[in-house]
Amino acid sequence: MNDRQNILITGASSGIGEALAIRLANQNTRLLLLARNTDKLNNVAKQCESLSAEVFTHAADVKEIPELQHLINEIDEEYPIDMIICNAGVTNSIGENGKAESWEEISHVIDTNLYGVVASLNPLISSMQKRKSGQIVINSSLAAFYGMAVTPAYCASKAGVKGYGEALRGWLKHDNIKVNMVYPGFVKSALSDSFKADKPFMISAEKAADIIVKGIEKNKASISFPFPLNFGVWFLSAAPAGIADWIMGKLYNPDTANKHLKS
Repeated sequence: MNDRQNILITGASSGIGEALAIRLANQNTRLLLLARNTDKLNNVAKQCESLSAEVFTHAADVKEIPELQHLINEIDEEYPIDMIICNAGVTNSIGENGKAESWEEISHVIDTNLYGVVASLNPLISSMQKRKSGQIVINSSLAAFYGMAVTPAYCASKAGVKGYGEALRGWLKHDNIKVNMVYPGFVKSALSDSFKADKPFMISAEKAADIIVKGIEKNKASISFPFPLNFGVWFLSAAPAGIADWIMGKLYNPDTANKHLKS
């Protein structure tokens, strides 16, 4: 009898998703890895298989919702999903001289980071409720607690995910379904490399994965890191608007973004 734990990870081809797949790979796990870049995804799969995990890869774009949900339903029928980690995400910044994000850029961010998460989870919730078990892990961001002027759409998408995940935790706890919200700060990845401003207290994707997995194992409602960046963001979210705006204006503003855009 094969009693491997079935873990589905979106955005598994790089960054935190790749690091989580490798961190969770062992003889007791079956990893169901989704991403757009199949070459990178196959490379991750090989690393996970070398650690004795059983691995299946699927080319998928979380913005293509009908296809995504059909795929997830098919996977769940064959390998009932014990844990889903919604990790797929993108970012964007305002343009040079404070130029607004284009509607195409905004849509890409919101569709991936918010609708992509909701769409990934929607097919599974009823199945998990019937099984009276399951674990949902949602990768949000510390940017969900206080918006940064240089990246409005990204902050909006992550704040939306935060609210959705918090609601799920309260709703699904009576069905024995765990929900863990992850709030990373700056993690070294292609996504963070595209962020055009200072990135204090940046950590490696491997370190982030270690923190996340430990939090998942403890069923922590909120997994936020690194300290002291998470403390600073919480302070901003609770501080009077005038004080918080002044602090953020010193750290992140169009002039700061322009400096990085030109560098």
